[in-house]
Amino acid sequence: MKKTNLFFAVIFGVSLILNIMSGCASKPQAETDGAKKEAPADKKGESKKEPEDPPNVKFVKKLQAKLDQDDVKGAIACFETIPASLKDDTELMILLGSLYISDANYDEAINTANQVLTLEPGKMEAMELISIAQRAKGDRKSYKATLDQILAEDPFNVNANIQKAEDYALNRKWKLARDCYRKALKSDKKNMDARIGFAQMSYYCDDVDLAKEFFQQITEEDADNATAYAYLAKISMEEENYLKASMYSKKAIENDPKNYDYWIDYGNIIRYLGKFDEAIEAWKKAISLDPTYFLGYAYCAGLYDEQNKYDEALENYLKVIETNPNYYYAYEEIAILCYHLKKYEDAIKFFNKTYEYSNSYAYKLMASACYTKLGDKLKAKNTLAPVLKTLEKDSPEYYLVRFWYESYSKNAESSLINRISKEENGNKRGKMLFYMGLYYELNNFEEMANDYYAKVTSMQAPMFFEYRIAEWGLLK
Repeated sequence: MKKTNLFFAVIFGVSLILNIMSGCASKPQAETDGAKKEAPADKKGESKKEPEDPPNVKFVKKLQAKLDQDDVKGAIACFETIPASLKDDTELMILLGSLYISDANYDEAINTANQVLTLEPGKMEAMELISIAQRAKGDRKSYKATLDQILAEDPFNVNANIQKAEDYALNRKWKLARDCYRKALKSDKKNMDARIGFAQMSYYCDDVDLAKEFFQQITEEDADNATAYAYLAKISMEEENYLKASMYSKKAIENDPKNYDYWIDYGNIIRYLGKFDEAIEAWKKAISLDPTYFLGYAYCAGLYDEQNKYDEALENYLKVIETNPNYYYAYEEIAILCYHLKKYEDAIKFFNKTYEYSNSYAYKLMASACYTKLGDKLKAKNTLAPVLKTLEKDSPEYYLVRFWYESYSKNAESSLINRISKEENGNKRGKMLFYMGLYYELNNFEEMANDYYAKVTSMQAPMFFEYRIAEWGLLK
């Protein structure tokens, strides 16, 4: 992954360090015969000591050593003993400001940049430094004002346009972000951040061919660019060229093996190639990189579920809600699996939890069914009483819940079946047919239950969770 500790320091400091060192120290002239020139001996025959580096060279060498070690705090500390001859060097001050940013000391970074502007009014690097620090500390008003000032003076400023593009991208304003990246490229057509950003925004603007062209050019010039390979993998996957997508995805991982998203994408790609075990391993690798994020667990759970490995699926769905308690879909899946595994107490808990997120009558009917299977008909009945108050009294759903709630009535049954048959929405009708089947199952009318389950499973492309339970019901 890209290092960030000394990112700003590297940008502003490397060439500066080299320039100072080359200007402060001269190389000894080589001997004509190529032999080493020995130091002159003193009167006692001893070699003289090498002369010490001047203070400015000693300072720069010490500073460079700290930068090489990624020691931000150590590099900052070097400036406490900066020689007087370098104290007003604005390039070194810019470097110090960038180190403060790397150390998350944004106020000191701004103070240092302002000192530069006192010495060199309008120095663009100092203004860029201020904008970066203001953005990092969350001072949106000041940040916007500084960025606007930079762009007013230099409309095609590379760093400012990249910052503005990133702001637009965070707000999903892809076209505006792309325009800013385009401006940055007008000033520096080789700037890799701007090129990557422009290609990404082109992808999100559905200009896929242009994005693909840019990403391919980037990989030709930078064979280690993981981001470009990752997006080429996405594009190839959308083109349903899964083999090519897997090759690009592997290249992204080779160049950035600790990137969570790349492992997730790789798992999704090879899943389409039928490599289910490898897909699971890819998602497990993502989980190992960040066990606190839910997505890897969700993908593992879904594939295990498809493979009828219900215990493994349940384990992963439970990890989903542990890491993302507001992921409503997982509560529903857990409830369904618990019901199928005859863990009815747990099923009740999770159907009720799902109802908190989506107050569908269906979750309460399922909880009621679980109580019935546990032999507690009173709780099964009481679970439904509050639901009746939430439904329109002339709706088919109201009559369905009421049919479950009240004692059996042939007239009520006939009226309900008639209402269900008139329902035009296929998914609504399918759900209600299922609950008629479940009602008959709970009351030991197995043949009637199977008739209704068969009607449900004959539907094309159903979009309701009860479909799976109807399938399981027919397999009994």
